[in-house]
Parts: sequence; C-alpha cells; structure tokens
Amino acid sequence: MKYPGSIIAKNVRNKMKIMSMTVRGEKDLEWLRIVFVMSVLTRAIYTDVKKGIIENRCIMSGLLLAGGYAVLHNGGKGFLESITMAMVMLVVLFVLFVLKGLGAGDIKLFCVLAAFYPKSAMGIVVVSFLVAAGMSIVRMLTRFLKREPVYLKGETINFSIPIGIATATIEVMQWNSI
Repeated sequence: MKYPGSIIAKNVRNKMKIMSMTVRGEKDLEWLRIVFVMSVLTRAIYTDVKKGIIENRCIMSGLLLAGGYAVLHNGGKGFLESITMAMVMLVVLFVLFVLKGLGAGDIKLFCVLAAFYPKSAMGIVVVSFLVAAGMSIVRMLTRFLKREPVYLKGETINFSIPIGIATATIEVMQWNSI
C-alpha cells in the first residue's frame, strides 16, 4: 500500500526532473525567447511608427517576460545577469538621452533586449546604429536624386525599426554560430 507521503514525494521528484530538463538544455527555450522578443518588438515598432512613442506597458511586459525567461532558462543566476545588463544598458545609453540623441522609449527598449540577450546587448546597440546610419544615407540619397532638401529640420528616425532589424540580425547570427 502506498502512503500519501510517498505519492507526494514522487510527484515532487517528477516535477523537479521536468524543471531540470527545462533548465539544462541551452536551446530548449530559445523558441520561447524568440516569440517573446518578437511580440515586444512588433508592438514597440507599431506604436513608435503610429504614435511616435514606445508605450511603457510594452516595456514593462517585455521586462516581465525577460525576467521570467531568464529564471526558466538559467535560474536565479540568469535573472541577476539579465537585470544587471539591463541596468548597465540604461546607464550607458542615458548619456545619449541627455544629448537628445536617443529617445527614452528607445533606451527602455534596449534595456528590455539587454535583459533577453545579456551577452549580445552591446552588439544589438552597435548593429542598430549601423542600420540607422544606413537608413539615413538611403533617405538622403533618395532626396538628393529627387532634388529635394536632403535634411528637414526636426526630422527624426523611428529608432525601433533599426532596433528590430538589429535584434533579428543578432538572433540569426546566434542560430548560425551554434
């Protein structure tokens, strides 16, 4: 006859086995990260293009998803690594905000991505600035060829688009390197 305590112990052991299998494999939860990141980026790009802002609820959702993903993927160590990189990103990019080179929503979006990709966060920043520079050059050349003014005063770039392209590029590079 089985005692209730042994049944409970068996259930706990099975749950621990499932959790350890989930945490152990590096690629097990990659699809989940991709779904989370792409949903946050899609919403951010949509609101940035439509309204000119990146909503705080999109950022908060992204941070919660990133924290949950980090805990599932690497436990407490992963969570601390994600939060630390998001804070580093905030401090580093705050200088650009003060100089009016980057909007607050863009910086917060970079922080969310740093929480999802702690090891690739600076790469995402560099690639997004390169993509933004390329977009600016194409825009300027197109206007030059049409004999329009190359630069219009007060003109900005919806930086969430280069951030999205950079994130997709980094993700593809990571998948191809493994």
